[in-house]
Amino acid sequence: MNSLRELIKRYFHILVFLSLLIIAFVIVYHHNNYQHFVLSSTMQKITGPVQNFTNQFYKHFHYSKENAELIKQNIALLKEKESMFISSGDSSHTVFSGEGKKKRRMYDVSSAQVVFNTINKTYNYIIIDKGKKDGVMPDMAVLSPNGVAGVVSDVSNNFSTVISLLNPNFRVSAKIVPINQIGAVVWLDYDPTIAQVIDIPQHLMVSIGDSVVTSGYSDVFPKDLLIGTVIEKYDNPNNTFLTIKIRLATDFRNLHNVYLISNLYKPELDSLKSKFKNE
Repeated sequence: MNSLRELIKRYFHILVFLSLLIIAFVIVYHHNNYQHFVLSSTMQKITGPVQNFTNQFYKHFHYSKENAELIKQNIALLKEKESMFISSGDSSHTVFSGEGKKKRRMYDVSSAQVVFNTINKTYNYIIIDKGKKDGVMPDMAVLSPNGVAGVVSDVSNNFSTVISLLNPNFRVSAKIVPINQIGAVVWLDYDPTIAQVIDIPQHLMVSIGDSVVTSGYSDVFPKDLLIGTVIEKYDNPNNTFLTIKIRLATDFRNLHNVYLISNLYKPELDSLKSKFKNE
């Protein structure tokens, strides 16, 4: 207590001065428009950057939460697509569709983030932040939120390499809707927004705006996943097939989140295929 008294005595004049100064500032602030404006402007310059940083931090945190929730919703929607199931006569490990039909899950879905992506090379690749410890395996399909993006090629413990659709080594069986003709989608250009559908006979009626989706004739991609939309088609004088250009559904310049599709029966299918002769 004595120490407090001594401290007040020692700094009494300074405390009185500071108190009067604060009172003076308050009076000037409330009763003089010019000083009010100057003080408000000064405080705004000081607190503005802090407030802006706080707002940006909040927006980033809020966006991250919204994005995570959106990914969860997209996974749930993908899992319930009809093409993720096969019909089943077995009473075990089956679920019932809305029409009362028995079906068995054939594909499962998970998510990952892109940590590396090229779009301007001849052979483009993507690296994602999931690997062996996350259950990722080679030959898993990779989708963007809008369509087909690639297929997993190599896996380490924590990361995986994806052969991008923007790679001449990537080819996916596809069909053109509504004619349902089967062909293949390949990337032959340096444009990351355009690919081609090959092996479509010239006599078929393909229209601008037709959708190109996965055919399902693969143990990697389920059927009816969007690949792109027809933007150009013409007869090829060198053969009997159409030249068809499509605009890709996936925006490879803005690829951040992807979805991994795993075929739950792939080992069984691979075992059967290994017995094919002259493949």
